[in-house]
Amino acid sequence: MGATPQNSTFTSKSSRLFILDLARCIAMIMMVQGHTIDALVHPQFLNTAEFPWNIWNFFRGLTAPIFLMVSGAVHVFAMKPDSTGRMGEETMIRRIRWALILLSVGYLLVFPANRIFDLPFLNYDSWKLFFQSNILQLVGVSLLLVVWLCRSFYSVRSLGIAALIITISIFMLTPFVHAIDWFQYLPEPVGAFLSYQHGSLFPIFPFAGFLFMGVSFGAYLKQVAPAERDNFLLKKSALIGLVILAVAGVLAFVLGQLPLPNHEFMMSNPAFMLIRVGIIFIFFSFTAWFHKKLYRFRELYAFLSAKSFHVYVLHLVIIYGTPWFSSFGRYYGKSQSLEVSALAALLIIAITLTTIYLVDYLQKNVNRAPEILRFSLGTMLAYALLR
Repeated sequence: MGATPQNSTFTSKSSRLFILDLARCIAMIMMVQGHTIDALVHPQFLNTAEFPWNIWNFFRGLTAPIFLMVSGAVHVFAMKPDSTGRMGEETMIRRIRWALILLSVGYLLVFPANRIFDLPFLNYDSWKLFFQSNILQLVGVSLLLVVWLCRSFYSVRSLGIAALIITISIFMLTPFVHAIDWFQYLPEPVGAFLSYQHGSLFPIFPFAGFLFMGVSFGAYLKQVAPAERDNFLLKKSALIGLVILAVAGVLAFVLGQLPLPNHEFMMSNPAFMLIRVGIIFIFFSFTAWFHKKLYRFRELYAFLSAKSFHVYVLHLVIIYGTPWFSSFGRYYGKSQSLEVSALAALLIIAITLTTIYLVDYLQKNVNRAPEILRFSLGTMLAYALLR
């Protein structure tokens, strides 16, 4: 694994941003415990309108924006430009394929029937539940938009500027977008990406803005010398966050004087989106400090960060099951004590991370294991959909 660097400034031995990997790992743990506790704790023990659970709920709400910003930044570093400076065609194809996988898995997790043949008999409410935009669907669609952006600009600098403009535009337009009843004009699958009205948790406005913010930040970081990136995150990220928080405070005051459409502050106010961004930049500085203490484990959290999609899907399956079988989160939902729920969260974190590690080990060390795993999962899915 390697020891802590001896020089006074800590630097990565490669261009990989281990600090962002660690940030995503911390957000991943926050996400799993948040889903577990929210699913199990009886409402008499957990009231998000009261202290301290309102603080818990606020920080829980940062997990998705952290994921999105880190994903956007990492996307820039993983982009292999062609001779013109744009995203290479091979990278573009891989990104489009990955976006389609995210969309497919996102919809399969909430498949509204036991079999494909039952789909024609579903009522409208079942289709509404199916088309609700969750984080996987959001990332899938947003990633397609990012690919388009990366293919449209010929330098990292121009890409970063364009992504920042898009971020600000998305945040500022959010209250106006949510003032429109999109379902009067658009089909359900499209309208669900633009509105909270039918239960979507992650519409494009405002959440795609966090991904584009990550692209902008990643483009800036890529122009910083590799040896200075860790120190930049340690020493300057928090300052950037404080500046953004100050701007958000001024913006909140200004917007409070304007006749904006009625909206929920924490769901669609542009100032609150900037507050989240500012806190995340401060969090990156905290993560950079933490990275110094955990430097010897950097390969481990880089591995777990790369498996964040698998962690997301697996822990949801453990808690809630699938459309074809249920799990304890449905049987014992909203009925447990804090102690039982906290223990369940620890167990799910341990089971999820251990399973991810063992599957990766088997794939790397057992002959033809990846092909066998894909064939097995494909066969089980086909059976579930067609039986």
